[in-house]
Amino acid sequence: MTRSTLAAPEPRLATATEPRRQRPWAAPAVAATGVGLAAVVLVAASVGGGDPAPGGPGPLVDGLASVVALAARIAAVGTVGTLVLAAVLLPGTAEARRALGAASTWALAWAGATVLGAVLTVSLLVGQAPTALPWSSLQVYLLDTGAGRATLVVLALTAVLVPAARRCRGAGGARLLLAGAGAALLAPVVLSGHSSAAEDHLVAVTTLGVHVVAAAVWVGGLLALLAHGRGAAEATAATRFSTVALVCFLATAGTGVLAAWFVLGGTDALLAAAGTGYGWLLVGKTTGLVALGILGRQHRRRTLPRLRAGVPGSFRRFAAVEVLVMLATVALAVGLAGSPPPTASGASAPAPAPAATGQARTAAPADPMAGHDHGELSVGILVDGTRFHVAGPVAAGSRVTVHNGTDEPVTITAADGSFDVDVPARTLLTFPAPAEPGEYPFASRHSDEFTDVLTVR
Repeated sequence: MTRSTLAAPEPRLATATEPRRQRPWAAPAVAATGVGLAAVVLVAASVGGGDPAPGGPGPLVDGLASVVALAARIAAVGTVGTLVLAAVLLPGTAEARRALGAASTWALAWAGATVLGAVLTVSLLVGQAPTALPWSSLQVYLLDTGAGRATLVVLALTAVLVPAARRCRGAGGARLLLAGAGAALLAPVVLSGHSSAAEDHLVAVTTLGVHVVAAAVWVGGLLALLAHGRGAAEATAATRFSTVALVCFLATAGTGVLAAWFVLGGTDALLAAAGTGYGWLLVGKTTGLVALGILGRQHRRRTLPRLRAGVPGSFRRFAAVEVLVMLATVALAVGLAGSPPPTASGASAPAPAPAATGQARTAAPADPMAGHDHGELSVGILVDGTRFHVAGPVAAGSRVTVHNGTDEPVTITAADGSFDVDVPARTLLTFPAPAEPGEYPFASRHSDEFTDVLTVR
């Protein structure tokens, strides 16, 4: 035999463009994390006190709505994070190209969870199983409510992101895609919410928008860095991300406090939340944020210098723990968003109606039209088992959304005959408001006790 025959072949180093081998423990770890996060959001929803409405499709659909809402939130965070890595942290590199491919997959999951979440939202709203939903109710939800229109915007933007991310090759294109993902994040914040224009509406929406975007960049950026940053590029990306993370941490913390203040309606209500389920979720979310601040300080002081010195193990271990804490905090936030905020007296306020993300938790409160600018679905007229509830004035000639959540068909019949609408049981529909401003008393032919006034401006 020749020497060349006996010699062992030299090991071949993988290039940056080759796919990495999957670790055997990766899939079980991801599955276990998913199960754990689903458990967290279900427990959070239970602690928050948003019980399923009696006569609805059942607790299974209600729980599934919370899990799907979490899936949509994580998919949105994953989309934004991978685009941040491709556009800001490692632009124009092989890692950026891999991240763009992952962004396409995340966006597809985001779109799928959004569709399923919308179906579950309407299912819980009208009290029918998802397989038995009438198309008319889905159509009204999508076209005549802010939450439904936000769903359509998210679907349109993710439909562009899925193919565009796979075809994108440059940093400029990645930045445009990042802007599109940010717009999809903000759509539910801007388009959903109570229909009345409160004095602090713009400030509340802006605060919540900054909170959502900062949290997505922070959580998603670290997740993308952990998944796609390897080798020498990891130290460069981690150093750049450290500054971004600090800014996002401060923005998330500051706007989180302001958002809670706006949602609850002031300092007294914020203090009254102590001891309620909503308050416990706030404490849990705040605890997670504090823990993340401590982990971030550890990164800057110890693990980043080791990473730059070529010892990545410590950084990756801390980053993995930090991502788990982040995702658990996201699960608490999803449960919090679907829970009824307490009143100033400490009692639970009415549960918000379903959000565009699918967190459809309902109740039968004393005043179901009470709400806040935090993404809940608002309707113009709500019918419960005892009376009508009118959210507020409507514009002349606009479409008035009506939700009958009972098993009894009713009518909305104006005293002057300007409108007469049959509202079947468990339905969501709209009718045109009168063209002339004024006050329009109305009643139902099924009961003399069902009366109210529609104010048209």
